[in-house]
Amino acid sequence: MIYHIAIKAEWESQSGEATYAPSIYQEDGFIHCSEQHQLQPVAESNFQGRIDLVLLELMPTRLEPETRYEQGGKEKFPHIYGPINKGAVNRTKEIQCNDDGYFEGVFDNI
Repeated sequence: MIYHIAIKAEWESQSGEATYAPSIYQEDGFIHCSEQHQLQPVAESNFQGRIDLVLLELMPTRLEPETRYEQGGKEKFPHIYGPINKGAVNRTKEIQCNDDGYFEGVFDNI
């Protein structure tokens, strides 16, 4: 599985669509994703203090757009080069930071 952290309002605004793409997709040209062990540092770097998030669990074998693992700092991250077809979404889970604004333990039981 790979994971994408979405802003809840963006995810919900596309609920009637067959695909989903975050607003930053147009700027970056791909959708940022993570493996499970990368979720906490990614969330803390990009979403510190946010309580309005949805975690998308994606099945790579069902993704229609190309997925490439590309270097981001010291690790390679999965990047999806096209809108996510919703048939690839295995499940969703609302997530939020802890009271201190960080995500320690939030992704332990996904």
